[in-house]
Amino acid sequence: MTIKYLMKDLYKQPEVLFYLRTHPEWYKVLNRHPDLYKNFIKLAKEELKLTFSHKLDRFKNQVQLLSLIAEYMKH
Repeated sequence: MTIKYLMKDLYKQPEVLFYLRTHPEWYKVLNRHPDLYKNFIKLAKEELKLTFSHKLDRFKNQVQLLSLIAEYMKH
């Protein structure tokens, strides 16, 4: 992967770009080893809780909240 490709891909993902900006050590790592980009994306999404399992948990929590509100409204 080239640096240009990495930058284009990063600008398509604002959350991951935010992670890069808050963890500047990754600039040096990715510049020297662009092959670690997939590892960086995985780590960033894990720490920012953007993985599918995190999204599923948030959805489950929202459904539980709505069911509690509906239950409360019945009484």
